Amino acid sequence: MPTTNLRPALAALAADPTATTVRKLWKALSPEERTSAIAAAMADDPEGWVKNTTRAAVAKALRFRPQTVSTWPREKLVAEAARLPLDDIQLVSAYIVDLHLGHRRPMMAAFLDELGIENDHGRIDSEKVEVPAQEPARVAAAADAIATTYPADEIVTYFLTLLLQDAAVWSGVTGWLQSLRD
Repeated sequence: MPTTNLRPALAALAADPTATTVRKLWKALSPEERTSAIAAAMADDPEGWVKNTTRAAVAKALRFRPQTVSTWPREKLVAEAARLPLDDIQLVSAYIVDLHLGHRRPMMAAFLDELGIENDHGRIDSEKVEVPAQEPARVAAAADAIATTYPADEIVTYFLTLLLQDAAVWSGVTGWLQSLRD
């Protein structure tokens, strides 16, 4: 495993990954990552749920009228949402997932390919592919393989996201995450 220099907030989450929550992971992201995550979620929002929920959350956090926030351009809405402490866990979870789907698909695909899991550029079609619980040794080998190419902060964020999405399947990442503190 390569030597890493994780941001302190991510290092703390990696040290105890089972205690990670959506809110803690969101707070551990850099402002740039939060902005990228929100922008990706907005871009992948055909039904408008993310945009409308983001507007409502920003209006609530700023104590503005929703009508006022609805007139803002997307860039301003994204910037405000990225800096505010939003309470909607479902919304924040969507942002975190879209951070990876929008900007980190090559890393996700490389990891899943190393594990032999069928994917479409990092996206697993859950209707076609059933992913079994991953063995820690295989996960560690796959993680070490991608760690030579991708930043540790991105890998750790991805692994913590996997745990939040399905801890039963991805519990094998826990050991690798904890080994980073050594």
